[in-house]
Amino acid sequence: MLELSGIPLLSQNRDRHPIIIGGGPLMLNPKPYEKFFDLIVVGEGENALVSILKMMKALKGEDRITRLKALDAIDGVYAPLLDKDRVRRLFVEDLDTSYHPVHPPIPVVGSIHNRLNIEISRGCGNGCRFCLAGFIYRPYRERSFSKVKELIDKGMRNTGFEEISLLSLSSGDYSNLHGLISYIRDTYKGTSVSLPSLKIGSLNEDEIGILGNIARTGLTFALEAISPEIRIRINKQIEIDGLVRNLSFLRKLGWRRIKLYYMVGFPWEEDDDFKNLREFALPFEKEGIDIILSLSPFVPKPHTPFQWLPMEDESILREKIFMVKRILKGKRVRVKYRDIETSIAEAIVSRGDERLSDLFEFLVRRGAKLEAWREFFNSELYNEWFNTMGIQKKEYLRGRELDEKLPWDFIDTGVSKGFLMDELRRAQNRQLTMDCYSGCAMCGLNCDAMMEHKAVNIERIELKPSASESEAQKSNQGFRYTFRYGKYGDARYIGHLETINLLLRAMRSAGISIRMHGKYHPMPKISLSEALPVGIESTCELIEIETDMGVLVYDKMVKEINRILPKGIKIIEFIKGSIPNMVREYSYILIAEKEVDMLLWRMQNKKGRYFYIWKGRGVKGLLTKGIFTRIIKMEDRRIHGIRVDY
Repeated sequence: MLELSGIPLLSQNRDRHPIIIGGGPLMLNPKPYEKFFDLIVVGEGENALVSILKMMKALKGEDRITRLKALDAIDGVYAPLLDKDRVRRLFVEDLDTSYHPVHPPIPVVGSIHNRLNIEISRGCGNGCRFCLAGFIYRPYRERSFSKVKELIDKGMRNTGFEEISLLSLSSGDYSNLHGLISYIRDTYKGTSVSLPSLKIGSLNEDEIGILGNIARTGLTFALEAISPEIRIRINKQIEIDGLVRNLSFLRKLGWRRIKLYYMVGFPWEEDDDFKNLREFALPFEKEGIDIILSLSPFVPKPHTPFQWLPMEDESILREKIFMVKRILKGKRVRVKYRDIETSIAEAIVSRGDERLSDLFEFLVRRGAKLEAWREFFNSELYNEWFNTMGIQKKEYLRGRELDEKLPWDFIDTGVSKGFLMDELRRAQNRQLTMDCYSGCAMCGLNCDAMMEHKAVNIERIELKPSASESEAQKSNQGFRYTFRYGKYGDARYIGHLETINLLLRAMRSAGISIRMHGKYHPMPKISLSEALPVGIESTCELIEIETDMGVLVYDKMVKEINRILPKGIKIIEFIKGSIPNMVREYSYILIAEKEVDMLLWRMQNKKGRYFYIWKGRGVKGLLTKGIFTRIIKMEDRRIHGIRVDY
């Protein structure tokens, strides 16, 4: 990206070029990346970014060094060229005051994160000793229920997404999760709720029941280890029996598949620790619930109690992964595992030093790209660089001494190094540490205010149905509306299913609650006219919906729906009621420059079809292209919709 922009790859070679800023979790050990960045933000940077932009505006016209010195003085920010001694990690104390996007782009085709993402909390108080995010995002903070509700309402009005994802390191720990998912269920009927990786036992039966009675997504739990001893060492305080006891309840609610995260390669791991996996999988098999087991090798990370531990040997990791696959063979378990060579590279970089900057420069020069994707990752390039430099990989994969100076020691996360050492000793001695929700573990951070905020974040709201909703519920019959819409210009290349999804999202954003049918995988109650071929324009496509809303204000609804639709798709009108026979008849108008041939003459005389020929200058047409006119009856009016294929 830098090369395409004409910006030198190395910071030292830049002069009047733009300031290149680095940030995110990787920058908690910035040494391997320092020579590429002019400025590095350590921690949560949303507030620091505002300060940086204001400073840049004030320093417009100043030379590069002057600007870097001024920016280096901002808390949590440093310029590698100036060699700052200590940098304290930034974090936002009150999430309610932090900016959150509520108007994301709406893709016209399917995408990976095709949903409304709302961050409900930040940080995690569970204290898993291997987890980088759990330590660098401390302390645990929640957005208030009222603020989350406000963000959901604004986001749904701007997008109409059919899925809301409640983002957190551990969504099940949110203090008012029950009230939140109840609000979504009652306010946005047919909208599914997804929760990222859950701590086993963090959801109660009521919450699972609510999730099961709306449009569901998958359930993902962080198991990490089956051995009770390993779970104590890594401070994973979960009760697996609780998940097993709820299997029949989950199946009753329609879940047929559960995803579990599992780790291999902890230093104290023995082959016997895997034997209980078969017994663990038996109740799932009995209930007819499939397991997707996602295996990841343990990678020591900086700023965690396990930062001093070694990375397991590659051959042993491979053997353990295949052992897990053998144990679970034929048990309705699909085992997926992360590429071991990629994990080795991650371990090298995670605890790397400034020498690795040369490795990255070497990889760029040799054409490496998109290495997070397995098909693009080339371990031979790494081996080539290490051999050329005479450096052993084991130097980066080995364990560290407690008194050894570490490359990332100048980064102050707020969690004391003494606490991390104590946690490592507790792991070695098979001792648990209380989570932050139960009391203060004295990690070095002052988070009393955050925990007080969590304690008062229980808010209940009374949801009263409107009169039209009550009327529909009593009769158990919805109200039907038929919408006529058109597709023009580049929008004609949007496929039929994608077009319907866009229309449904626009209707949700306008506040139209579409009724659903189906128990386990509810679908909207809609009827459609014949699919419009890709590449054809039309002014007369129809979609009929069923809703609990008895009154839709005409002008307001058309305006609100069109507000969210992309350019080229437009609601033209709608009527209350259903049209049993949407299309009464078709007539086709074919454009041709030459006299019709015998084929066209035969088409012209087919019974029940009417064809007209238009000959004229400048008209570019073939038999396979043309103008199609639909004649449709709505409220005793004849509407002529034109389909044009250019």
